[in-house]
Amino acid sequence: MKLSTKFFIIAYIVVLLATGLGGMFIVKSVTDTLLYTRKEQVDSAARYAADSFSAFADIASSDFSPSRRSNVEKQIKGTLGDVVSAVKIHTVDTIGDDYKNLKTNEGLSQFLKTDDSLIYESVCRLYCYNDNYYLTVRSDFTATKRQCDRFWSSYTIVVIAVSAAGGLALFLLSKRITKSLGRLTQGANEVALGKYGKKVFINGSDREIQELADSFNVMSAAVEQKISEIKEESNKREMFVADFTHELKTPMTAIMGYSQMLMSYDLSGDERNEAASAIYSEAKRLESLSGQMLNLYVYKNEEIKLERVPLREIEAQLKTTLKFLSEKYGVHCEIELCDQSVSANRILLLSLLYNLADNAYKASTPGGAVKIFCREDASSVTLFVADNGRGIAKENLHLLTEPFFREDKSRSRELGGAGLGLSLCKEIATIHQSQLQIESEKGVGTTVSFTLRKDGERGE
Repeated sequence: MKLSTKFFIIAYIVVLLATGLGGMFIVKSVTDTLLYTRKEQVDSAARYAADSFSAFADIASSDFSPSRRSNVEKQIKGTLGDVVSAVKIHTVDTIGDDYKNLKTNEGLSQFLKTDDSLIYESVCRLYCYNDNYYLTVRSDFTATKRQCDRFWSSYTIVVIAVSAAGGLALFLLSKRITKSLGRLTQGANEVALGKYGKKVFINGSDREIQELADSFNVMSAAVEQKISEIKEESNKREMFVADFTHELKTPMTAIMGYSQMLMSYDLSGDERNEAASAIYSEAKRLESLSGQMLNLYVYKNEEIKLERVPLREIEAQLKTTLKFLSEKYGVHCEIELCDQSVSANRILLLSLLYNLADNAYKASTPGGAVKIFCREDASSVTLFVADNGRGIAKENLHLLTEPFFREDKSRSRELGGAGLGLSLCKEIATIHQSQLQIESEKGVGTTVSFTLRKDGERGE
């Protein structure tokens, strides 16, 4: 057998193995990432559903009839959106035998396969109304599974095409490409190990060899781009669901607080009107905020509309909104904004200040103080949210706006924090062509500020 033939056979097998194993590794990593990311989204939604169910239980009466359970299911499903396909509250009599041995607050998740679909089911046992209930959250993974299957199909076609083209090239040029093929094999191995953007440059006068090297580089760049696009899209969807869920909680806190006041206290007529007005205002803000958040995600490349916003109106609405938080945390709040108007989006600006104030309340101890004020110059207004709470260590300041970062994790969980507030605040500030400035000292307190452009001479 000729040396060129032997080289062709050996080199061809090496290239096939390197490309095949590398591609399998890449596609498997992508499909595993897709399934894992979707599973994490559903698990996060299931945890939120359990928290929501507990919240309904806290504010509801002892009656939990089937019709009420159905209403609760619909409300929870409505907050979770398309990430889940069904939410169901079972009793001990209607739950499957696989879940009856669960302990209180214990959960179990598993995949349910049928001929045509793949369902991911998460079940949590909860105790309320003097009875045990099983909260079931289901999500349809069929589309995700089909997408993974399409990746494998595309991979097979690419491997066949590359194998055919590479085999022909090796057969015709085996005597002249021994050295160059070694470099290409090394590059394929690096791609298989995860260096997806690896490129191989070959200096020579043989056009065929150069074209083979160029084809390898194009394939490597295409794989790197595809992997990057998939990961980026997956991360964007996960962060959107988490941020949107977190942001919905802020107006709900005020609504639930004032609702509790109406149910639990004998209020005067003016007080009842004030509470009802606050509930209506926060409900409208929730409606507007939902639309804004969806626009923020769907139309991320479009300009968010800014308008002339009088700071006195923001001050009045903050005083109403934050009153419940002051009573809840036992922290005094002083709000004094200047008589100016700024260029801003009213809903997002309120959300930004509310989130910063909420963080300040949580960082303060009972009897502490939170202050919201501003300073102006010729063309801009700088707004400040300051507290005299526990403060942040200097080495952690640069991490505060990172998603899910919490310096004191146990306290954050106790207060209901998800580590997303400042991350969202950073994005809102960016929309207003500003950025958060954070100053803090451990045991002294924290001040967060951002600057907005003036719009008009006075606030009125």
